[in-house]
Amino acid sequence: MSIDPEAKGALLPFGHGQMDPAERVKEAEESGREDQLSGHRQQFAAGLMEHNIRVGLLTLSLGISWGLGSAILLFYNGVILGGLCTDYLVAGQGKFLAGWLLPHGVIEIPAILIAGQAAFVLAGALIGWGARAGLRERFRAVTGDLFALTAGFAALLVWAGLVESFLSQYHEPVISYNLKISFGLFELLGLILFLALAGRTREQAESVLRPVVHAAKGAGSPPRK
Repeated sequence: MSIDPEAKGALLPFGHGQMDPAERVKEAEESGREDQLSGHRQQFAAGLMEHNIRVGLLTLSLGISWGLGSAILLFYNGVILGGLCTDYLVAGQGKFLAGWLLPHGVIEIPAILIAGQAAFVLAGALIGWGARAGLRERFRAVTGDLFALTAGFAALLVWAGLVESFLSQYHEPVISYNLKISFGLFELLGLILFLALAGRTREQAESVLRPVVHAAKGAGSPPRK
């Protein structure tokens, strides 16, 4: 995208992906005043949830191809996201991009990666390198992990759909980009903490949080003379 602008037609063959970023920003900010989603936000959110969960389940199910199909799908989506970000950053629209993508993207992208993780768990059970157990036993051993990962990414994608519908689609002057970026970073911090602490005992969780608490206290204390 940065070397050959002509690649945009191949990498972003959809709707606003073909638009000039400056024109897209202008259109989004002007249409935001009219609240075009008024009365349809619930349906829009449901459609986003359905589509994203379908992508997550497809990513997981392609683990049956020894993980190759899942890797290709993840790479394909990564190329589109990378091309889109490059297009807006090169055009100097980084703030709009961050305000547009961060609120739901910091949840949606990790959720799809968790679906990819589930796919590779499935692929590992299918391949069974170094395992003496049979195929049925290997699948039975990972059933709990697959269920937890699937429920986890589905729940995250439900939240991401709500955020994208009720926040991400509103731009300045309706909602400040700084507010949306701050909200996205707050979500990301919460997700990191959750994933860092999930499945740990209370003692293990405290050992993880202790350096964070000490750092926060140190940052808030006055400098010593």
